[in-house]
Amino acid sequence: MRSTRAGDLLAPFVVVGIVVYVLLRGEYDNLPPLRYLTAVPLVALAVVELVAARRVRGAVRHDPRARPMAAIVIARCLALGKASSLVGSGVVGACVALLAYLLPDAGRVTAHGSDARVGIAVLVAALLLVVAGLALERAAIDPNRDDQQDGAH
Repeated sequence: MRSTRAGDLLAPFVVVGIVVYVLLRGEYDNLPPLRYLTAVPLVALAVVELVAARRVRGAVRHDPRARPMAAIVIARCLALGKASSLVGSGVVGACVALLAYLLPDAGRVTAHGSDARVGIAVLVAALLLVVAGLALERAAIDPNRDDQQDGAH
């Protein structure tokens, strides 16, 4: 599995953003008001992943103060980090689409202004999730991996 790159994050951002924008144009009036609590699970997952990244990094780098971790747990953390960064990128795309739809009328329509503020909160939470996912993924990669592969050839 290769490391997540900017292009990998761009695809869900663009695809989800376009789909959400098109759906909002036809269905926004049927949606319930957005709530700030929407951002809480994203922030919670990001915090857990940042804590896990620190622990995984210590185990992978054989820090004497770190508790050892099974290789399968480290591999699962790597997969979780990759998945979280991709999902977070999609949520960022959805939030950008939401804001693009709402902001032109946010000053005139109370619901648009309120939902735009929630959209910004979710956008920040999703960006935090992308960063945390990338940090967890990078923490699970052995820094000496390239040296080991070069010696094997």
